[in-house]
Amino acid sequence: MQPLAGSVVSAPLKLTSESQRLVAEPTWWPAAMPAPEVTVAILLGMLVLATVAVVLIVRVVVPGGVRVVRVVRRTWERVTPKSTFGKVMTLFAVLLLVATAPTLVTLVDAKGALGGVAAGTGTIAEMDGDTVEFTEATTMARPTPDRDGDRLLDGWERAGRTPDGVPLPDADPDRKDLYVQVLYGSDIEALSESERTTLRTIWARMPVSNPDGSTGITLHVVDERPLDREIRTYEPDAELVRGRYDREHLKRATCVYYQTTFVDLTHPRLKGRGALGGYVSVVDGTDTAVREGRSNRVAFLTHELLHNTAGRVEGRPHTESGWLSPNYDGTDATLSAATTTALDDGFALGVYEERHLCGA
Repeated sequence: MQPLAGSVVSAPLKLTSESQRLVAEPTWWPAAMPAPEVTVAILLGMLVLATVAVVLIVRVVVPGGVRVVRVVRRTWERVTPKSTFGKVMTLFAVLLLVATAPTLVTLVDAKGALGGVAAGTGTIAEMDGDTVEFTEATTMARPTPDRDGDRLLDGWERAGRTPDGVPLPDADPDRKDLYVQVLYGSDIEALSESERTTLRTIWARMPVSNPDGSTGITLHVVDERPLDREIRTYEPDAELVRGRYDREHLKRATCVYYQTTFVDLTHPRLKGRGALGGYVSVVDGTDTAVREGRSNRVAFLTHELLHNTAGRVEGRPHTESGWLSPNYDGTDATLSAATTTALDDGFALGVYEERHLCGA
């Protein structure tokens, strides 16, 4: 059911203690598999079905079932251990293999997630699953007049504030501006001055055109604040992401500032999740390792902010290469031609945001 027009949907944060998390997601359990109890239930169910199928085939389907049984019995006696226990265990192993092989192949991530976990390749983000859409996301009409397409009215940018008094420091109606609020879980370090500088430089160097003839986007970190609670989650779902963007923190800046929350994201590969054409993202704030001169969390925040501002690029959430690559690992600091074109036209906005969050 869709929320009422003009309402702001809020969802509680999924907070777990370390001990609770270890129970729910054992460290030894492959991330590509469902929860252990679900997997066990599936395997047992398949085993029962396989047993029933074997009985039906032998007794009903196969003509001359008695002769088949005799042949199978003689063969069984020759190839299995002599003890009853050995025969039972052999039968169980055969049935388990037959019943579960197709299921296991289906359950395991087709892209080799198990191999990645075993090899410890935690630096490669699972970016092909890092977006959320709340309804069909298509670009909606932009406010006018807005020459640079950053969804901030020219009058607001000239005044340096919205009519409601939301500050827009150093805004330029002829150059795209991106205002970002950053929230931190209580156990997350704040962005260093070096990280802020790097983030601004990344966006300033993007080959996106502006009405004044310049290229790039001016990123402003306008609001940073620690939260009074730890935020740890294995995989932020759509409701958690959407629930972060609320008037508790933004007040009148809703649909003016973009918001990211740095959390303790315990998933071995997923490094963030952002709303396509939306204003909100969740990023692993604990990944401060530096690669190619950038901290990982700055790189992945850039990836998620591009999901927010570019939306779908040529109908897809990801591009084949560059910042929006589905297997982005923090190293390819390029903007694809398709993403550049999308941003040249202005920032995207999803249907949900237009109808239920930013609409009248």
